[in-house]
This record gives sequence, C-alpha cells and structure tokens, in this order.
Amino acid sequence: MRLNNQLLNLWVRNLEVVVTVIWLLYFMGVALPSPLPKLMNVLTYPIIAILVILHWKRLSWVATKDISLLLLVGTAFASVFWSVDLRATLAASRGLLRTFLFGAYLTTRYSLKEQMKILAWVFGIGAILSLAVALAIPSYAITRGGAWQSIFTHKNVLGYAMTIGAILFLLTAIKERRPNWLAWSGFGLTVVLSVLARSSTALVSLLVLLSLMPVYKLVRQHYKLRVILLSMTCILAGSAAIFIFGNLETILVDILGEGLTWNGRIPIWGLIVEKTWERPWLGYGYNAFWKSDAGVYVILNTWAPNDIAIEGQGFNAHSGYFELLPQLGFLGISLYAISLVTVFVRVFILLLSTKKIEFFWLLQFLVFMCVANIGDMFVNIFSSSSSYTAIYVSICLSTAIEWRRISKKHYFKIERNKLDLHCSDSKIL
Repeated sequence: MRLNNQLLNLWVRNLEVVVTVIWLLYFMGVALPSPLPKLMNVLTYPIIAILVILHWKRLSWVATKDISLLLLVGTAFASVFWSVDLRATLAASRGLLRTFLFGAYLTTRYSLKEQMKILAWVFGIGAILSLAVALAIPSYAITRGGAWQSIFTHKNVLGYAMTIGAILFLLTAIKERRPNWLAWSGFGLTVVLSVLARSSTALVSLLVLLSLMPVYKLVRQHYKLRVILLSMTCILAGSAAIFIFGNLETILVDILGEGLTWNGRIPIWGLIVEKTWERPWLGYGYNAFWKSDAGVYVILNTWAPNDIAIEGQGFNAHSGYFELLPQLGFLGISLYAISLVTVFVRVFILLLSTKKIEFFWLLQFLVFMCVANIGDMFVNIFSSSSSYTAIYVSICLSTAIEWRRISKKHYFKIERNKLDLHCSDSKIL
C-alpha cells in the first residue's frame, strides 16, 4: 500500500510539472488554431482550481504574505463598483484571480531553484518549437518583412520570450562549476531567435540585462571592494544614461527605427493621460477603459481604424504602464509602484545577504519587466492572462516569505547573542 501511495504521489508531482509548463508556455502568447485558444482558456480554470485544492492549506497562507500586492489585486477586484463596463471588468477579474492563484501556487509548490528549472524547460521548449516551425513552415513562422514570430502571436512576443530565456540559460550555465553545454546551447539558440525576431524593445532589453551580469560578480566580492566596484558601476551607468539621452534622436530614428514619436505611441499616451484626468483617482475600471467613450475617443484620434473603435477590441496603450493608468487611475498605478519598489528592495537585499544566483535571476526578471513595459503590451505588468504576471506574483510572494524567514533568523541570532552576553556577565559577578 505504501509503495502504491508513493508511486501515485510521484505521478501527481510529475503531472503537476507538466501542467505548469504547458500553462506557462501557452499564456506567454503561443498561437494556436481555432478553437484551441478558447478551449485552453476554459480548461485553465478547473485545472488551476485542482492545483490550488491540492495545496490549499499552505497556499492560503502564502497568498497573503505580500500586502502591497494584495492591495493592488484587491483594487482591481473592487473596481467592479465604479467600472464603466461591468461585464468586461468581471471577466478580467475572474482571469486575474486565476493568474494570482497560479502565481501563489508556484510559490507554494516550488522553491526558487525549482522555479528556475521549470522556466528553463518552458523557454527551452519554446525555443526548440520556434526553430522547428520556422524551418518546417517558413510561410507561417516568418513575416513578410523577414521577422520571425514562429509559434507566437507576434514577433515581439517571440523576442521577449527569447530575451528572458537567454538570461535564464546564461545564469544556469555560469552557476555550474562544470561546463553545462545544454544551458550554453539554450543561451545561443535564444539569443539567435531574439535577433531574428527583429524586435527593437526586446533587443534593448537583452542588452540591458546582459550589461547587468557583472553585478552578480560584484555582490560576491569583499565588502570594501564591493563598495568601490558598485560606485564605479553607478558612475558608468550614469555616463551611459547621459550619452543615451544626449543622442536619443540618433538611437530611436537611425538605430532602432522607432522615430521620435516611438512609432505613434507618444500621441496615444498623451490622449490617455488627458482622458485619465476625467476620472483620475479610480479610473474607468479594470479592463474597461477601451470599452468606454473615453477609450473610443482615444482610438478615433490615433492611427487605428474606425472599426476597432466601434468593436471596442483589438487596441491597447502599447505600454503596460499607460494601460494600467486609465483602468485603475492614480491609485492603481501608485499601488503598483509601491509593490514594484518593495519587491525590488527585498530582492536586492536578499541578493546581498545570501549571494544566491536565484535572487539575481529575480532581479534580472524585474528589470526586464520594467524595460519591456515601457513601449509594449506583450509583457503586461498586470494582465488577467499572462505568464509574466503569474511569475511577478510568485516573485512578490517568494521574496516576502524569504524576507520573513531571514528576519526571524536574524532576530533569534540577536536574542541569542544578548543571552550569551547576559550569561557571561552573570559568571563574572
């Protein structure tokens, strides 16, 4: 009986990993023929419900450990009371609850090291399938302009996935003492696919993340040397920022080909801010802005066709930040900023105190999210159906739990030192 139970538990654990990989890969933006997307979306609700039920005791504890994240998610749910489109907000809130619970499940079920391994599988499978489809069906996987999108819905989606996959494989390779040729091969393949996607923002994100790689070496140095090296790094980063802003026109127009209006994004952002001031504090409701008259006004005054405005679908702010702003107003964007700064501080302090590569991976992912959301929506900061949002939730909860554990350990260490000192004084007396 015990052997049967052990075998059953092994099968359940393996099945959980398979389901996790499939869900993460699909909601990174894999393109599937109809009606598979609708079927996959419907199936995720009962499947994730089962995963939650399997670990509901610990999950209920884990899910409440990051207050700033709970406030942000709670605000999205509460927006049903002021939403201009109740149906759209309810549907998105249901999806957000699914995404939040899945992020909490990742934290409950897997350690940070195990999460890295699972994500390596996800990006590895995505890279191999992308290459295979592009070679087998180039008319499907390669756009007329020559950019690759492969198994994903857009070239930018492929670019972002391969960018973060490249960093993950690189970190996996350098943490091993012996050469890990599988990880190095994954790194090479994902870099090549990221370049072939011809996504400007993805390439910028890749360069930014690669430039941060020396930081991991710095945090592992002796304290005094670390201070000197970090100071030099800050000086170099400041010089690079001054150079970039001083040559912004050349970089945007000549190198990236985006133009000073960032391919028409800046006028959209200006109109969104203008309409946000009509409902500044709470916004139009989660996922409801583009269904409102204000959203239609923005669409009609941009390069978007009129049929998009009439249908109220198929348009977005082309920025994760400007997408969230009109939905939840300044309250929502402020709560997100608080959540982001909080988790950044936690990750950086945990990295300095533990020097573990897992926390450097979290730092890299957060930087990636910040950069990618400036000019695109494919890596949405607060989506109801995005793997990146689930990973962000997992980062918030994982670091909050680790922070509590280290703080408690530090507290008991201080108390033990006080007790030892008291005992020493008693012996002297």
